[in-house]
Amino acid sequence: MNTTRLNITLPKNLAASLEKVPNKSLFIAEAVAAKFAEEAVARRKLELAESYRLAAAEEALLVGEWDGTTGDGV
Repeated sequence: MNTTRLNITLPKNLAASLEKVPNKSLFIAEAVAAKFAEEAVARRKLELAESYRLAAAEEALLVGEWDGTTGDGV
């Protein structure tokens, strides 16, 4: 695994919570990765919701166009 050493500052209560964690680097790396994954899912959900809104608007336009066609007795 390719690694980089970082010096970080944490609030005292979080640092105290890490005292009994055997591999602090792994624990923090997994927590950061999980947070990034959570944010990526949230972004994808927002993008999907926006896509649905756009599709609904397009669907409404198409329905309006077809209403004129189906109303003429064809």
